[in-house]
Amino acid sequence: MRSSPFRLIGLAVATVAAQLLAVPAMPADALDAQGGDGVVRAVSGPTPFRGGCAGRALDTEAIPDTEVEPAIAVDPSDPRTIVTTWQQDVGGASSRSDLVATSRDGGRSWHRTSIPRLTVCTGGVADFASDPWVSIGVDGTVYFSGTNGRATSQPYPVAVVASASTDHGRTWRTPTTIAPAEPGNDSDAVTASPTRPGRAYLVYANWDHTYQVPMSNALRFSRTTDRGAHWSAPVLVHQPGPTAIDFSGHIIVLGDGTLLTVWANFDLAQGLGTLMASRSGDEGRTWQPAVDIASQPVGMFTDPETGQELPQPGFPSVALSPDGTVYVASESSSSPSSGAVSVARSRDGGRSWSSSKVPGITAFAFEPAIAVDSRGTVGLLWYDLRRDVSGDAHLTTDVRFARSSDRGATWRQSHLAGPFDLRTAPTPNRWIGEYQGLVGLGTGFAGVVTMSAPQARHGASDIFFVRPGS
Repeated sequence: MRSSPFRLIGLAVATVAAQLLAVPAMPADALDAQGGDGVVRAVSGPTPFRGGCAGRALDTEAIPDTEVEPAIAVDPSDPRTIVTTWQQDVGGASSRSDLVATSRDGGRSWHRTSIPRLTVCTGGVADFASDPWVSIGVDGTVYFSGTNGRATSQPYPVAVVASASTDHGRTWRTPTTIAPAEPGNDSDAVTASPTRPGRAYLVYANWDHTYQVPMSNALRFSRTTDRGAHWSAPVLVHQPGPTAIDFSGHIIVLGDGTLLTVWANFDLAQGLGTLMASRSGDEGRTWQPAVDIASQPVGMFTDPETGQELPQPGFPSVALSPDGTVYVASESSSSPSSGAVSVARSRDGGRSWSSSKVPGITAFAFEPAIAVDSRGTVGLLWYDLRRDVSGDAHLTTDVRFARSSDRGATWRQSHLAGPFDLRTAPTPNRWIGEYQGLVGLGTGFAGVVTMSAPQARHGASDIFFVRPGS
């Protein structure tokens, strides 16, 4: 399984110091999970790889019926068409493959399918897949991006790939390689143009997963102008310093067509995490010098009862409001019992930023996702541990949701889904992925989250569609 920068922070800091198959559609209503303020429905189901994948390296390490790390997109011309993607059967290097599910009825029922030739499990040669992302263009084209690789050496060589669908995500093209396999490729994300048919933009990170300084790391960009048939040669967005890495980039298309990329930077020597942004006015051919959004020290937080590391991937989430305001949500916890989520805002296209913490978060919080609906209401979901009882056998975790109708000045919070026991998540590190998903609709929001037992119905974890109440 590929590890995020912050999940390996203890090892990283020590190192620096020392050196310096399509599945039939199914109604989801029968699989509703315990929720709170809104609708909660299971999207994932039994694994399509029940018999394993012959010829796949490390296949015996895969955990059947485990799903993590979902992303979500909504068709801008039809909010009832929703597409989500996730990792299926995690374990070993990563997952057996990334899967996709499509709903044409606003999330009531889902058709699950796979990307052909993405991995051995779907007719390809790669042993694993990871980092799935999805976006839908103004013409209805659905774009998928992800990574895949072979378990041939350590660290594993990984390629960045993309695919497209012209039938609302029910069938997919064979993936196109954006960046050939090498150990450093990581954390891709694709964004379809909201105004120009056939155009989409992809950003990905490349960083030394062995943390051998001085490191040569980079954040890179590619674009398509023909609905994903071809992609441009990658260009450099940002080159971090020799003790730092860039990761988890996301692209926003501003109202005037300017591209804005937001990402996380981690300086291992300083133990400092920084959100950064860069603009491009020429379709990503060149990028302006990066500006800092916000910075904070990065620590490794552990469960006081077990000593196991708590989730803290450090992946930001980005959204654009109809009025042009850009929002970035990020983790900002300072201890295992003192949690926070920060929201940064820019009203000038990413040139300058202000930041504040969402009030009322009283426990460890992680993996926020942010979105804005067509009315300008800001929505935010995250996991937190406020209902956990110290000393019991469980790590009680809930999905919380907050909304703001005044650009984040005030928030109204609610319980959205759960509880579930994070200690039953599918790996020893309680891994439920490094991000979850949220999108704004015409009115309101829709999201996808991972939950383990007792909410999971098939195996150790499931992906759930969530729709907050009004």
